[in-house]
Amino acid sequence: MQRWSSQFIAVHKGFKVLKLRYQMAQGQDNPSHADRNKRTQFSMCIFLPDAFDGLPNLVDTIASQPGFLHRHLPKRKIEVRELRVPKFKLSFHSSVVAILKKLELQLPFSDQADLSDMVERDGSDLPLVLSDVIHKAVIEVNEEGTVAAAVSMMYVDIGSSVTRRPPPPPPVDFVADHPFAYFIVEEATDAVVFAGHVLDPSN
Repeated sequence: MQRWSSQFIAVHKGFKVLKLRYQMAQGQDNPSHADRNKRTQFSMCIFLPDAFDGLPNLVDTIASQPGFLHRHLPKRKIEVRELRVPKFKLSFHSSVVAILKKLELQLPFSDQADLSDMVERDGSDLPLVLSDVIHKAVIEVNEEGTVAAAVSMMYVDIGSSVTRRPPPPPPVDFVADHPFAYFIVEEATDAVVFAGHVLDPSN
């Protein structure tokens, strides 16, 4: 992915953050005002350390300081000299049985379970029990799958009718050619619904 237009980017000491908003689903191109307020908006936020080997320290900081991630997300667009993010597709799957059992969901996995009412009967009259639950996620980044939305900010002096725009920050580069972390965030609640990292952007 290469772009040169303005993007949601925040520049911090030792790292930068890029926010890419996901496109709305087809059929939601012209939502009403009420629908816009209710619509769930997801964004992929890429945390890129300045140092090529800076990802472990950055991830440790994010994990050890509550609220760090959300405090450092971009708030407005800035001009970009060069933006390069690798296209990538990552998939993950794992059994979540241990997690469900830890949450006290024990019966479906026991000999006393009978889930036969949940499926069409096959005539065997044998009880159905749950043997495994697999969670799978697929993350894909490409130019067609993300879109950046516009936002503007203005400062108004109290007691004055003059509205002034703040001076624009200088253009920046965002070149993800070394390890970075990414988070998919639901913006209304700040919930992180997925987290991962790319260790070799060239692969």
